[in-house]
This record gives sequence, C-alpha cells and structure tokens, in this order.
Amino acid sequence: MSKFVWSVLLLIAVSSVVAESILEDHDKGGPCGKFSTLRILTHKLRHCEKAARNYNVAPSAQCCRDLKDVSIPCLHAVFCSDSFRKVGVDPKVAITIPWRCHHVHY
Repeated sequence: MSKFVWSVLLLIAVSSVVAESILEDHDKGGPCGKFSTLRILTHKLRHCEKAARNYNVAPSAQCCRDLKDVSIPCLHAVFCSDSFRKVGVDPKVAITIPWRCHHVHY
C-alpha cells in the first residue's frame, strides 16, 4: 500500500512540475512570440503607417516585406491594441493591408 501512495504522490509532483513549465512557456510567448505588440508596431510595422491610415494609399514594398515576418494572430493583436489606436490608425483600414500588399506587390 505504501508503494502505491508514494507512486501517486510522485505522479502528482511530476504532473504539477510539467504543467507549471508548460504554463510558463505559454505566458512568455503571446501572439507575437517573445515580443510585445508595441515592439512589433514600432519595429516591424512602422513602414505601414500611411497605408493603415488611408485605404487609398498603397502599402510600400518595405511594409509588405515586413508583414511577411509577422504572423496573422500577431497582426490581429497589434491592430486591436491600445498602442495602435493611440497612433491614430484605423484598425478597419489596417486589417486590409495584407490583402492590399498581395494585390499590389505580387
């Protein structure tokens, strides 16, 4: 009986350590990986500002190249972030940039 109790306790301990490490890894990587949405906005999407403000402005080639490195979940997180709105960009216009890049540069 004591072997069974020790086995159960060992299983619980190992399970809790594994679960904790999985949760820590998940917290470190949000939709943009290890980077914040603000960093993605200021470093990767800075060339897309004019196209994000006005639907009639074609996105630059640099903007479209930079978008290739950003995942769709990250783009949505950036477009919905408070930092993005504070810049004065319209999320409804910005969300069309990947589609506009595809039609202008490919």
